[in-house]
Amino acid sequence: MQILWLSHVIPYPPKAGLLLRAYYLLKSVAEHNDVDLVAFIQRPLLETYYPSLDEGLADCRRTLERFCRSVTFVPIASKERPFGMARTAFEGLLFRDCYMARWLWSDEATTVLTRLVREHHYDLAHFDVISLAPYRHLLTGIPTTLGYHNIESHMLLRRAAKDRNWLRKFYYWQEGRRLARYEHEVAHDFAGHITCSELDSARLRDLVPGIEPISIPNGVDVEYFSPLHLSTRRHSLIFVGTLTWYPNVDAVLFLLRDIWPLLKALVPDVTLDIVGAGAPASVIESAAELKGVTVHGFVPDIRPLVDSAAIFVCPIRDGGGTKLKILDAFAMAKCVVAHPIACEGIHVTDGVNVVLAESALEFAQHLASLLSDEESRARIGVAARNLATSSYAFDAIGRQLTDYLDQLVTQRGA
Repeated sequence: MQILWLSHVIPYPPKAGLLLRAYYLLKSVAEHNDVDLVAFIQRPLLETYYPSLDEGLADCRRTLERFCRSVTFVPIASKERPFGMARTAFEGLLFRDCYMARWLWSDEATTVLTRLVREHHYDLAHFDVISLAPYRHLLTGIPTTLGYHNIESHMLLRRAAKDRNWLRKFYYWQEGRRLARYEHEVAHDFAGHITCSELDSARLRDLVPGIEPISIPNGVDVEYFSPLHLSTRRHSLIFVGTLTWYPNVDAVLFLLRDIWPLLKALVPDVTLDIVGAGAPASVIESAAELKGVTVHGFVPDIRPLVDSAAIFVCPIRDGGGTKLKILDAFAMAKCVVAHPIACEGIHVTDGVNVVLAESALEFAQHLASLLSDEESRARIGVAARNLATSSYAFDAIGRQLTDYLDQLVTQRGA
């Protein structure tokens, strides 16, 4: 098939949750079809992984052109202008379209898409997030699919419910409500809807009755993320997550401010490694006051640190979608102690392949118990690895998506 693939981010390098899913699903589809990729340049992400933006763009292009027929990168116009994000957010309050429906719009992207549609006879076009939906009208007569890394309106409303700042609470609430209306309005313009989990599919069905989304779960490269069998560092914990993402920041601060004092009283020599780019001052300052806590920033290869840690801890209490960091840890046969929200969309069993906790006291007690019980950690880690390999390997998930797209085009042709 000839497929046009629109992405709100350059899907490379596969170093973080969003990029992992975007890269592996695109690669799987492109290996069996002719795919033209149009991706928006998110400068902060590239500058995390490369010395300069130009080097990042060149490396991404070289890699993606190995399996895509063509690759086009487009700047995000709303971010290029002075006070870009703030202006777009303010405009979202004043005009009909909310922020999420405005921030990726640009004349340059419109020109690129118009040219590609004129030059090729596409069998299908895939829009990777709801923020790309404003371009749908340019693809008249072409069946389209819409991806959901999260149900964005649900995530915003959850964030509004938890935020203690009344101004932010109001902004997230109104944005979530308006985005929910937008998601409902545009849903029927798409032939297919692709979520990350059955839970998100259920949320989408509640939001847009009458559609039937398919769940293509997040996955993991089970060969890359496999046990290294390094010596375990005694009483060591690790947290992994990009620290420009608010649910990760909330999780780390919960860990440092609430869980850590309780745990330290139970296990005085416990240590914690925090791995992730973009740590804000709140995290750095909180960690600096605590003995045994190290903030590493971005680490090119997290596997040695993860493998040598006794426990992978993930107290994420917000956000949506499926947390790929959990699947990475599972694939490495790590014992994971996590908040239930961190495991949403993953078919875990508490006490078998993961240990769940909600309050700071529950986290501290479970962590202390497991740090002194190597046999239980090993048993849970083996079960986690088995779950990852049997249900979440990217190869199988990629084939599932490819088959689904084939089916949509075949049904349209019939």
